[in-house]
Amino acid sequence: MKRLFMFIFIAAAISFTWLAWNPPNVQHHLTRIHMQIPDIQSLDAGPWRIMTRRMISKQAVEGMRTRLLEAGFHPELIQKREPVELHAFDDPRIFKTQSEAGKVKAKWRAMGVEADVLHHLTKDDEKVFKVGLGRFYMSEYAEAMQEQLKRSKQPYNYERRTVSIPSYHFIFPAMTKGEAEILWKRLQNMGIADPVIMQQSEFENLYPNKSAKRSNK
Repeated sequence: MKRLFMFIFIAAAISFTWLAWNPPNVQHHLTRIHMQIPDIQSLDAGPWRIMTRRMISKQAVEGMRTRLLEAGFHPELIQKREPVELHAFDDPRIFKTQSEAGKVKAKWRAMGVEADVLHHLTKDDEKVFKVGLGRFYMSEYAEAMQEQLKRSKQPYNYERRTVSIPSYHFIFPAMTKGEAEILWKRLQNMGIADPVIMQQSEFENLYPNKSAKRSNK
């Protein structure tokens, strides 16, 4: 038994000595981590466009052009016929002579309504006259006029219909989305209400070159 313990002790000592001089070959396997990089370009897909809201009067166009030029902008002007909702107010009476209509027009103007004499042709090509009390393309102005007419306690006719008229927009050169957002804020700070921001593809669908007239005049 004593010899057996001695033999085990000697064998263990020899093993530890061999391991000390010959360490085991340990391999470290590195795990590859795949992380998808976000497509930044797709988040800023462009080009983008800035366009002013629709204007229907040349006076508004010239006023807008002056403000933009003074701020250092040189946008293009788009003119196109577009369907617009018209709010029409009229005196309900029909007059056979212009003088009769003129007297009624004077009465409306005395009440603060910018009335005008209008002429129409009947089915028999007879010329008759009416007194127009206002034509509006923006609902908020139409609502204000309706309140004014109600306060006058005078009868009037109201008609809403869709008409096709020339409209105008200023457009800015194509740019990245970040640049477009900066420009949008600058225009807002200038008091230009809610400019439209859209991708170039959407702009081309709304205003294809074959149907949009562009002018710098």
